[in-house]
Amino acid sequence: MLKRRLSLPLPLSPAPACARAPGPGGPAPDAAISAAEVRGHVECLASEELEGRRAGSGLDLVASEYLAAQLAAAGVKPAGDRGSYFQDFEIALEPAAGDCALRWPGGDWKDVGTVRASASASVTGALVSAGYGLVIESHDQNDFADYNVGGKIVLIRRYTMFGPNADPQFAELGNLRVKIKGAAAAGALAVVLGTHPEDVDKGGEAVIDFDDVPGTMPIPVVTVSPERFAQLEGACGGEGGLMSGEVTVTAAVETGTAVTRNVLGIVPGATDEVVVVGGHYDHLGWGGQGSLAPGVHEIHNGADDNASGSALTLELAERFALDGRPRDRGVLFALWGAEEIGLNGSLHWVDQPTVPLDRVVANVNLDMVGRLEGGSITVGSHATAACFGPALAAAQAGLDQRNAGLDLKLVGNSAAGGGGSDHMSFHGVQIPALFFFSGLHSDYHKPGDDADKLDYARMAALAEAVAVLTDELANADRGSLAWIKPVADPDAEQREVVAAKVWFGSIPDYSAEPEDGGMQIAGTSPGGPAEKAGLVKGDIIKKVGGFEIVDIYDFMDSLGSFSNGDTIDVAILRGGEELTIKLTFFPRSTGD
Repeated sequence: MLKRRLSLPLPLSPAPACARAPGPGGPAPDAAISAAEVRGHVECLASEELEGRRAGSGLDLVASEYLAAQLAAAGVKPAGDRGSYFQDFEIALEPAAGDCALRWPGGDWKDVGTVRASASASVTGALVSAGYGLVIESHDQNDFADYNVGGKIVLIRRYTMFGPNADPQFAELGNLRVKIKGAAAAGALAVVLGTHPEDVDKGGEAVIDFDDVPGTMPIPVVTVSPERFAQLEGACGGEGGLMSGEVTVTAAVETGTAVTRNVLGIVPGATDEVVVVGGHYDHLGWGGQGSLAPGVHEIHNGADDNASGSALTLELAERFALDGRPRDRGVLFALWGAEEIGLNGSLHWVDQPTVPLDRVVANVNLDMVGRLEGGSITVGSHATAACFGPALAAAQAGLDQRNAGLDLKLVGNSAAGGGGSDHMSFHGVQIPALFFFSGLHSDYHKPGDDADKLDYARMAALAEAVAVLTDELANADRGSLAWIKPVADPDAEQREVVAAKVWFGSIPDYSAEPEDGGMQIAGTSPGGPAEKAGLVKGDIIKKVGGFEIVDIYDFMDSLGSFSNGDTIDVAILRGGEELTIKLTFFPRSTGD
């Protein structure tokens, strides 16, 4: 693959006025938590100037400067590397299409594209038309044998012979990943994808987007317009035909790395133990991977996700730095980078902590805490330490005394609480963690997640409650903070995981790139099938049942083939040793 590296020094661009460090003559910070200050932080972080704070964009670093300036102004001490507020780390940049081409006897085309999963290569061979790429016998077979694609470049139509609006039972037959993998397995050199004009007339998408095929494929793939596709298919003489003359396809996918950072500050206590409080500050930039508005190139401001949690973290840091109360433990305030692409910041920190990890007694994670109009916020993982219950009760009592109109809704019973957020990094190293979350909404991961939609009065009240909670944890008996391994609740109602049919219970390590493929895990969900089977942090999953695993997308594809109660073999690499482990699928509880 083509490589690029982005390491951008500051200043990258003029920072918004709110993102400049407070200067002399400005208002002095105080310990009071105010709705107006919460709103000011959110409006700055979710401003158009910061363009969604995507990790690796450079504007995430501008946001980090704002966060560090606020911590410094409040008197919070640096807790990053080398006496700074920052802990830098490297991330993989989003792949992008490079220069692609298709040369054939009828022309030399540069107006072709590719897909994220494509290999970067140039190959030459005969072009065979495979129609929709399927020989359908029992509605679940993907078989290129009848097209004799071995050693050839194969031309494949998008969708299925049933059309773009076919019955959902045939949806997998039109899956582009399935088509490409099937062609590669049959020996194809490369794939040319396109939508035939007749499928466009039936309502099909004319353009195959770069992000339509995620993952990793062993052969190059190029995409062409419906008009170009019809030309190529006609030159082959229709389905099953072979074009006269050679064809050369060139696909290029650019990858690279960038530097982003965690922002870390500490209010010391009487001992060197700490409670970690915070949330991630990055979001999705202009959309693309991770967005739930596919094809929309528009700033995703991420006010709720997670300027809300970042704003509360800043207010809490100011409160603790200025209130003068003695505490047994310090509080480390953490604004995590690169959460949206896989918990990268918090995973990096627990792997390379800036304070000894054995001195970290608990984590409080604030991720999406701004949509509080319903008067409640869920709290997950409350059973992982004995003192969480009394501390949460004290927080709720404080809310009730203020008539805040906000209830803490404890979820999860004995389970750890799910959610793909930074508390899971602490669960992975057996540190108790709480997760505050106001819930999903119609603007989640879309451009509409804007600052004017948050409930700032209740956010300020929530920050006060988290301050009470954190004080309780900072002064709690050490024994009451011992990790309690979650266990499945036999009386809990069970639910299916609809998207993948079954729950595997692994936490992918998105920053890992195993040399020979596979999916490396950063840990397991407590009480889940993977933990019960014996999988551990660092294992590389190579095979699930009969499915070879090259990347996380192969892994997710495989889970659609199993049901709860199935017991399968999982092949892994652990420390260079090949192992096979038995895993049995079972549902997760509704509270998890």
